[in-house]
Amino acid sequence: MSSSNLPVFEISNFEDYNDSIKFDDNFYIRNFNDHVNENQFIEKPHGHNFYLILLIIKGDGKHIIDFLEYDVFPGAMFIVSPGQIHQWMLSKDVNGCILFFTKEYFLHDFDTEKLTRFPFFNSTFSKPFIKLNKKETKNIEAKYELIHNEYNHRSNNYQEMIRIYLNAMFIELSRVYIKSNQNGYKFNYDIIQLNRFEALVDKYFKRHRPLSCYSKRMNITERQLSYLCKKTVNKTPSEILTSRIILEAKRLIIHSDLTISSIANELNFNDDSYFIRLFKKTTKLTPEQFRQSQVGKT
Repeated sequence: MSSSNLPVFEISNFEDYNDSIKFDDNFYIRNFNDHVNENQFIEKPHGHNFYLILLIIKGDGKHIIDFLEYDVFPGAMFIVSPGQIHQWMLSKDVNGCILFFTKEYFLHDFDTEKLTRFPFFNSTFSKPFIKLNKKETKNIEAKYELIHNEYNHRSNNYQEMIRIYLNAMFIELSRVYIKSNQNGYKFNYDIIQLNRFEALVDKYFKRHRPLSCYSKRMNITERQLSYLCKKTVNKTPSEILTSRIILEAKRLIIHSDLTISSIANELNFNDDSYFIRLFKKTTKLTPEQFRQSQVGKT
């Protein structure tokens, strides 16, 4: 069992800013400056069980998502998925629009693959960052305002209207995302299959199961699984599995008090030296070197 220092928040952990409005357990929206000032516990690295959508309107800083650093500036759009670890270092004048929603909330009015049809949601290798120009920023800001008004006024069928506006926002963001990412790809059967594989990896990666176990659960051959992964994200199934193991190792190295040996055991490595070699081969650093490199960053 890991001894993690890392908090994982739910929407219910965030304060009400208006006594007349009670946040739902599945949805949250407000001005970003107010959100940051009234929930200062979020300054340290943390995860959450919901999607976070953030548009920066003013200010600067850094936003770190799963050990990758992104600049914060007007027009920066961040999409953080459940399970990702993030933190930010922001200027005092930072402002923008932030909203949270759970998968169940959004899919209430849509089919189960709806979210993964958007390129920034369809893979663990999707970028959580989109750079918007001034016109695009205004368009997304206007969508936030429509959603905020619906949430505040709570007229008849307001939840349905919020989901409609969210869907429209994601369609607009998808156009920008695909245009700015030449390797962006459209939703199709391959993406459905990739999501199935990644979901299985997320569930079983600690067990180090052979790839045949994954392909059998997907009712495809190992060769088909390999072709699928190369076609969609240009990685082998083994690389995807290893990436998930190493990501979890990084999280435990930085956000827990466990020794390197205990982390290897937590990840079901029988041989500590093999774990260290795999980590170094992937990151170019030993686990201890990686831990030291992050001192002062969290």
